[in-house]
Amino acid sequence: MDQATNDALLDACSTGKLDEVKRMLEEGADPNCMNGDGRTGLMRASKRGYDEIVRRLLEAGADVKARDNNDDTALMGAAKHGHNYICRMLIDAGVDVNAQDHNGRTALMRAAFQGESGVVETLVESGAELDITDNKGRTALMESVTAFKVDVIHYLLSKGADINKRDKEGCTCLMRASYGGYTDLAIYLLNRGADRTVADNAGRTALDYVRDKGNEELINLLK
Repeated sequence: MDQATNDALLDACSTGKLDEVKRMLEEGADPNCMNGDGRTGLMRASKRGYDEIVRRLLEAGADVKARDNNDDTALMGAAKHGHNYICRMLIDAGVDVNAQDHNGRTALMRAAFQGESGVVETLVESGAELDITDNKGRTALMESVTAFKVDVIHYLLSKGADINKRDKEGCTCLMRASYGGYTDLAIYLLNRGADRTVADNAGRTALDYVRDKGNEELINLLK
């Protein structure tokens, strides 16, 4: 099939034109064609939540494990944007739930940062590793703490995520919560076993991360 048809398929996948996708696939368009960035129709449709297009592409043989030039997968896009049903379809089709992009980030990290609790649960139930780290040593739990996504934090800890894991700078979840001034979250983390005495690579503890020196409640908690 010529490149113009494949380009048209990619555009139809991006804009949700199901009838056009069906027609072009029936006429022999390549379900694995990609643009210059290496993105496929499956990646585009998954990111935008077009579940029926995703289904048609998978039925036509779209490669669920394909990666673009940044090593992104269709699952990463679906997870980031909260398309849980599509995530389940991709998982059922054999996607690697622990695939990492060029920054080492996983679908779980993306969903955790966005607070997509339903997707987070789906990924964990499907084998996503809780404490896998990106290139900076950060975990999904750290991402959810940074973004103050409380439901995700509670869930990941209930599943056994390492509350005292340190990134490559030695920073912990408690330090992140302290830096953000999230007093209630800091209390919760301490009650769940966060260690206030841990120091980062520069010798700073969670107490040193408190930006608002007027936050006496948080400061007293961390002393």
